[in-house]
Amino acid sequence: MSSAVDTRALTERLTIATPCEMRWEDMKGDARVRHCGACRLSVHNLSEMTTLEVESLLQPGGSVCVRLYRRPDGTVVTGDCRRIWSQQREEAVTLLGTAATVVAAFSFLVLIGLLTITLYGDHIRRMFGSATAGALPATLPPAVSAPSPLLGGHRAP
Repeated sequence: MSSAVDTRALTERLTIATPCEMRWEDMKGDARVRHCGACRLSVHNLSEMTTLEVESLLQPGGSVCVRLYRRPDGTVVTGDCRRIWSQQREEAVTLLGTAATVVAAFSFLVLIGLLTITLYGDHIRRMFGSATAGALPATLPPAVSAPSPLLGGHRAP
């Protein structure tokens, strides 16, 4: 006789057989465990417990009242999630800080380049031999007269 073994984590296999009508806020207790006055049982808040604590609380075949939050993918939120979220948030902040530093450094280099070209552009172009634009003089220099071919290149007196 072979039985199929469910390899999913116990917290992923949780089902609430009979949802309680009592509100969590109306029960007496702390963030982890509260007492339900209607059914007179302790209700455990899984989102305040680590996965190991949840696993030890939920033994196969047992019956326990729990409060849980289930994500859209079916997994249950436990206290471990906050540690993971915190770690991921720290990594995201570090990555964002690095990206901002790179963008600021690149912007600074571009600004330095633009200022250099603006302030010293003519000198840079002269160093590399490219022409510069400028105004031409309003009057032309006097033309040089060509020698007369009739008199052998000399002018008559």
